[in-house]
Amino acid sequence: MEAHLTVWRIAWPLVLTFALMTTNSILDRVFVGSLGPHALAAVGVGGQVMFVVMAMSMAITVGTTALVARFTGAEEPENAERAAGQSIALAAVIGAVTVAGLFLGLGALLKGMGVYGRPAQECRDFLAFALPGTIPGNVGAVLSAAFRGIGDTRTPLKVMLAANAVHILGDWTLMLGHWGAPRLELRGGGMAMSSSMVVSLILYLVILRRSPLKGCLRMRHLKPTLHWGWRVMRIGIPAAVSALVRTTSMLGFTSILARTPQGMNAVAALPIGLTAESIAFMPGLGYSMAASALVGQALGAKNLKNAERLGWFAAYQGVALVTIMGVVFFLAAEPFARIISKDPAVVAIAADYLRIMAISEPMLGFGMILTGALQGAGDTVRPTVATAISFWVFRIPLTWAMALGIGMGSRGAWIAMSATTVLSGILAIALFRDRKWQKARV
Repeated sequence: MEAHLTVWRIAWPLVLTFALMTTNSILDRVFVGSLGPHALAAVGVGGQVMFVVMAMSMAITVGTTALVARFTGAEEPENAERAAGQSIALAAVIGAVTVAGLFLGLGALLKGMGVYGRPAQECRDFLAFALPGTIPGNVGAVLSAAFRGIGDTRTPLKVMLAANAVHILGDWTLMLGHWGAPRLELRGGGMAMSSSMVVSLILYLVILRRSPLKGCLRMRHLKPTLHWGWRVMRIGIPAAVSALVRTTSMLGFTSILARTPQGMNAVAALPIGLTAESIAFMPGLGYSMAASALVGQALGAKNLKNAERLGWFAAYQGVALVTIMGVVFFLAAEPFARIISKDPAVVAIAADYLRIMAISEPMLGFGMILTGALQGAGDTVRPTVATAISFWVFRIPLTWAMALGIGMGSRGAWIAMSATTVLSGILAIALFRDRKWQKARV
């Protein structure tokens, strides 16, 4: 019972944090949508550009949590501070270099994506103010990961509350021109996003001075070294590659979907299904990060049995919540779809997606949470290989075969997606059960 309570204490603030992120994203999309379809297209493209920066951030944050958690469990505070300090320096340097490169290559990048005219100009307007904010955003993300590593998940929740308030207030005033502010549209939206990231970083730095990691801001910890930089990145890079694999496979999946008899209706139904399904992702992501911190701390304390127990307990609790949401999707698929679209054809296809994907939600939960546990142990290469197998070796060929080869159309694509989600969960369970992660070196 005590272990279950420990998992719950760490996980519930993370679940709420991701709920706030999802709510913020939905409200932001509503505000942008009021500016017209060109603005939605511009922000959609801008989001894909900013994903490059976020992927680089993930390459650091996964390593940060694993190292800080391991050193916290081993009662080595000096090393925990050094890992956090090195991660802060890496995030600032890599973020600045990535943002500069994106600005220099933005014109060619937009052309390569086939974006021209008004959407391209509005995308530049948005990114001109949003991209610089990703530098403090990267550092804030690392500090969030470090707090999770010491088992403090309430601080990221508090910071997220403040950041969301700044973002939404900024959208309302600067983007839409309320309360006497100029109507700056997407430039204002970029300012609002950057402002929320700056506020997050300031709050983290203030709170950090009263935390067990306060020494990470000492110059000897912040000065980058090759040894520590590689320790952080060696763990995190495979996790970033895994995210890239998922993104590129989704592009391939969408390309196949567009060739089905349902065509653009099916393509339009996909984001509707993903948006609704993101509600189930929240407990999965929250418990995934909780498992990462708890497993890392237990391994640092050299308590292998407790590390395994905490990983499974996190999985069981998280999967229970994800499964409940799967039942809701199955029973209320059409009402969910109608919230976003009024087109009967699109609603029918999206509802079909939700009913079919509901069957695989439990395995989605196991896949997400146990992968988080493996990452907390520093075992990140094997889950990345498993992701590549599930999404590229099986999902794309199976989708092609079922949707186009035997003519099942979008329903065949949804079945292939659901089946490979189950496969991904099975592989994560197998990797965690073999206990090789207990010997991972960080």
